[in-house]
Amino acid sequence: MERIMKAARPARGGQGGWTMLAAAALLALGGCVPSGFLPSLSLRAPAGDALAHTAGPGVDGAWPAPDWVKQLQDPQLDELVAEASRNNPDLQVAQARLRIAQAQLQQFDSLTGLTGTAGATVSRARMPKPGDVADVSVAGYRVPVEIFGDPNVSPSSIFVGLTYQLDLWGKNRAATKSLMSLRDAAGVEAEQVRLTLAVAIVTVYCQLDQAYAVRDLLQQKLKISQRVTAVLRERTARGLDNAYDASDASIKRSRLLEQMALNDEQIKLAQLQLGVLSGRGPERGLSLQRPRVGAFPGGALPARLPADLLGRRPDIVAARLRVEAAFANADSTRAQFYPDVNLVALGGVFALTPASLFSRDALAGSVGPAISLPVFDRGRLKAKLGTDVAQADVAIGLYNKTVDDALGQVAQIVTSLQTAQTLVAQQQDAVAAAQKIVQIAADRHRRGVLMQKDVDVADLTLIDERAQLIALLGRQRTLRVGLVGALGGGFDASAAMASASASPVATRTAQGARPKRGAVASAAARNATNAGTEARRAATSVNGAAPIDPPGAIVTPRSPTAERASASTGTRSAVPIVPADPRVSAIPVFQHDRLIVTQSD
Repeated sequence: MERIMKAARPARGGQGGWTMLAAAALLALGGCVPSGFLPSLSLRAPAGDALAHTAGPGVDGAWPAPDWVKQLQDPQLDELVAEASRNNPDLQVAQARLRIAQAQLQQFDSLTGLTGTAGATVSRARMPKPGDVADVSVAGYRVPVEIFGDPNVSPSSIFVGLTYQLDLWGKNRAATKSLMSLRDAAGVEAEQVRLTLAVAIVTVYCQLDQAYAVRDLLQQKLKISQRVTAVLRERTARGLDNAYDASDASIKRSRLLEQMALNDEQIKLAQLQLGVLSGRGPERGLSLQRPRVGAFPGGALPARLPADLLGRRPDIVAARLRVEAAFANADSTRAQFYPDVNLVALGGVFALTPASLFSRDALAGSVGPAISLPVFDRGRLKAKLGTDVAQADVAIGLYNKTVDDALGQVAQIVTSLQTAQTLVAQQQDAVAAAQKIVQIAADRHRRGVLMQKDVDVADLTLIDERAQLIALLGRQRTLRVGLVGALGGGFDASAAMASASASPVATRTAQGARPKRGAVASAAARNATNAGTEARRAATSVNGAAPIDPPGAIVTPRSPTAERASASTGTRSAVPIVPADPRVSAIPVFQHDRLIVTQSD
């Protein structure tokens, strides 16, 4: 033991040895970080052929453009979406959450690094009898003062203090990274709300367009039905037919009027729903004119779908950012097990009376390090670290679920679109056959072989087939809108997070006020993903679905007899989609600055 003490004793005249020994002891006390606190889950990247069987061969489409709503070429729809962006409560709540996250980051930033305080104190005290020595507390410091004169004194001070947090172990850097990730996630979630709102408005707007098209057909059908009913009643009155056909025609006319009433209800309900979505009240929708929706663009799936989808959907990007925030928060807690070293400086004037404050002898100051150890705080820190790691597992699980749900949504919509394409093609054949029947009936009527009643019945059949085609085209268009939303709606992760990070904190960081923290501010937006790299490589060899012909706007002829030569299937031209910038990374890389901790309790 004596040899050990001698070996540990510093050399004569060298006090630095004791300092090094004390520093080593502090590190040993504070650096015992518990091991085993690591997440049990891991992020899953979808395989490159995750949608190969669903998509089929020949995948070579483009991703939705950010202005996909404008490509529908309906100014009234554009105005509705713009109104919703300004007035919808859901979007306003999401934007408020973004402001909360920005404020929290600014608040934390103001409490780290170099901070300063300034103050002044004046108090009244009664000191011991003259000749004694008393310890007087001045601005938090105990000053020995020899008592003389009047024992009633008024200790006063004016001081300025500075504290600089060295952050040797990265506690503040990790906490800042966590807050920045949460801020970016809030911004991306606001974009998800915006996308969901736009998809909902376009879907209901297209349903309104479809309801108007159905109303046109029902009005045509009502005119023909009234003519048929009148003819049958006249023939019954003349004794040429029995009353059965006339009564049956009257029943069909009554059912047709019911259908028209229900269709009018659908039109009004769609208008009211659009008013609610716009954020200006339900009756805002009653002022809408009839939609004039153009041909819906797209239909073909883009290449490298599973891998690039991770960076194209805002909900997936937001979930990934929350995983990063959870890991960074755990890193900050790990750093709290080490000694906290700060530089503290205090200077000012201190006196026993206010009148003596500005004398030369009142000047005082101090400067030096302040070291705090979590010696008696290990239990709380271990519990907090366990909570943070569990929160990281929760974030990872939610991310994996979001990815699975996204792939499932795309697969289901693509499957339904393929079925809808088949049904539309078959129904177009049925409409063409019904048109041919109308032409044959009209020709035979001109030759006197058939009566006008038979031509009208053929017209009614054509109208029914067209109504069925309109329903199928409407379903196909609704699925196309859903596919745009499932593919991210032209979301750009880099632009969204750059907009979210355009705060005073990020600006100061980018200007060099805090270089270490600045590297964390936009790490999610700069780097390419590692998790999706292999999936992207594999996706290049996977074939997808053949392009699905985009249907045109739902239109109806003015009368069946005037438009017997056309199937009224609309214009079959697609508006080209602007391809996404290939330089945009699929998803921000997951950067995890884990501290090296190998010590155990």
